[in-house]
Amino acid sequence: MVATHETESQRTTRRPPGKRAGRSRRARRGLTPRDVARAALKYLTNGAIQRIPFHSVRQWWYRRVLGWTLHPSAAVLMGQQIQMAGLRASGKLVSIGEGTVINHGCLLYTTGGLQIGKQVSVSAGVWLVTGTHDMAAPGFPSRYYPITIDDYAWIGSRATILAGVHIGEGAVVMAGAMVTRDVAPYAIVGGVPARQVGVRPLTNPSYDLDFRPLFE
Repeated sequence: MVATHETESQRTTRRPPGKRAGRSRRARRGLTPRDVARAALKYLTNGAIQRIPFHSVRQWWYRRVLGWTLHPSAAVLMGQQIQMAGLRASGKLVSIGEGTVINHGCLLYTTGGLQIGKQVSVSAGVWLVTGTHDMAAPGFPSRYYPITIDDYAWIGSRATILAGVHIGEGAVVMAGAMVTRDVAPYAIVGGVPARQVGVRPLTNPSYDLDFRPLFE
């Protein structure tokens, strides 16, 4: 009689599927209960909360669940895509000031931190991207840096602001611009990558955006 020697892979293949197999698959993927909770939070935020047409409900979620510092008069309209690191972890880095408006359909990458001042107008479709990768490192690791937008700045539709950028007070980022470096106060920048093309003819701004449309 010839003895046979099964390999571990053969024994695994012969074993009928069941709970043990399911647990091993989860183990191989490295999923933990916290991973599941994080994914559920992101799904609810982007799949459900952003569709609710009531500012008070959305603001409650941002403050109490995500941990944002959000002024009561600020308006974050429907349709945002919020990228976050974990359970309230990046929310502690988010501050949105008095009267600021974030219009429809923006990407708010909060992991590196978003510090947005008062009466800032963020137009529809803007991307605020605080994450990047170290392309020179063998492991291609993630890197996160804050974006700061000072009071009375205006970010035009579909502009993109990259990690680590500081937008000065009253500055204007033109529609479609790609901002890769700091912008001086009251400067007007545009293009890809953005370059200064003018200076905003405004001093000592005092306006109140006061924009909170019903069911948006």
